[in-house]
Amino acid sequence: MNREEDYRKGHRERMMKAFSQRGGNAFEDYQVLEMLLFYAIPRIDVKPIAKDLLKHFGSFENVLSASEDQLRKINGIGDKTANFIKLVYCAAERISSNRCAEYKAIDNFSTAIDYFLEMYKFENRYEKFAVMLLDSSNRIISCEFISEGVVDAVSVNIRKVMELALENNASGIIIAHNHPSGSAYPSCEDIDFTLNLLHILKNVDVCLADHIILNEKEGFSMHSSMEFVEYFEQRQK
Repeated sequence: MNREEDYRKGHRERMMKAFSQRGGNAFEDYQVLEMLLFYAIPRIDVKPIAKDLLKHFGSFENVLSASEDQLRKINGIGDKTANFIKLVYCAAERISSNRCAEYKAIDNFSTAIDYFLEMYKFENRYEKFAVMLLDSSNRIISCEFISEGVVDAVSVNIRKVMELALENNASGIIIAHNHPSGSAYPSCEDIDFTLNLLHILKNVDVCLADHIILNEKEGFSMHSSMEFVEYFEQRQK
């Protein structure tokens, strides 16, 4: 073993020992990604690969959520490594899904925000639209993504929202979508869409309980905002 190989071996051992002692919060994103790559790529310096991944995809979350084809375009990432990264993502996604399943009912707006922040934790590369169906006691019937893309450009199928509500005998729904690189605050298009949906759902006796807008760090409840609460209360009269 030459000196460079000996250093690399020592580097990995030192990093993993520090991780055991200090925990993951003590490390930057590229270092955590580097340590993950230890298990997929033996014997070479993977720090440059970790940094290239972050530079190309923009964030740790985007690296994990990238497709295998996208990952393989990065120099140093082969089939085995791309598959390993997707396995890590699958495990993280499973944890998030299981946490969402622990929510049985929505008793306040804060609970709804917490639910969707968990649901969107690994879904922030693109704008996605979700619908939560509620029964008359605000118990969760189901919650799912129904479209991907900018809401006003790709357009959410309002007919599908109505069909989901009616097929499941939902008394109310909460809708949510994310602004991946923007503020967790409704745009003019978001407001228009909310008002339109409120009107349509009232005609089929389904309550739109809230519209949640999220970014990577926080969520905004339109119904709990003094600026928008009147929209919801007027439609419920």
